[in-house]
Amino acid sequence: MSDTDRFRIPIVRGAIAGAVAWVLGYLVTYLVVIDRVQGDWQAELLQFVTDDASDWKIVGWLFYNAHNVEIRMPNVTFGIFTVENQNFVAADDGSLWLLYLVPPVLLLLAGALVAATSEASLRNSSDAAIAGATVAVSYLVLAVGSLFLFGVTVGEDTIRPDTIPAVLLAGVVYPVVLGATGGMALWIASNRDE
Repeated sequence: MSDTDRFRIPIVRGAIAGAVAWVLGYLVTYLVVIDRVQGDWQAELLQFVTDDASDWKIVGWLFYNAHNVEIRMPNVTFGIFTVENQNFVAADDGSLWLLYLVPPVLLLLAGALVAATSEASLRNSSDAAIAGATVAVSYLVLAVGSLFLFGVTVGEDTIRPDTIPAVLLAGVVYPVVLGATGGMALWIASNRDE
């Protein structure tokens, strides 16, 4: 097999597309929920207890929730009630369930975009899937880095997305599966006429 016949994995394009998908996902989440966060009594109580609980961090928790990652809450007692691990995005909570669509849609599009920009070197649907899955390169880095960025210190403990699901679900499973699916879908759609 000559060098011209080999498929070159588009890691740089995938990393750029994955980073754009992460940032856009956070921004869409921010625009959808910021008014709700600013008017939420739990967020206000948390901000009263600690100066570290900024609105943008709480929006980050909702973005992780959209990847099915719960927020790890220490057993903090506020007066008469205790707050434990929870998922703030609930399917029965008005239109917030729509946030569950944000990461999949953006990752499908990112994977398709990477495959589209690599189309000249794609030989088959497997190459397209691999090209699309490269969005995981930066998506994983941002998922891990944001764990610390969105952490809120309360006393001696930190409230943040649950580490293992955040890395595995948000950082690996979502971008690999959805990016690959987007790449393969583009391959199938562009080769349907042949």
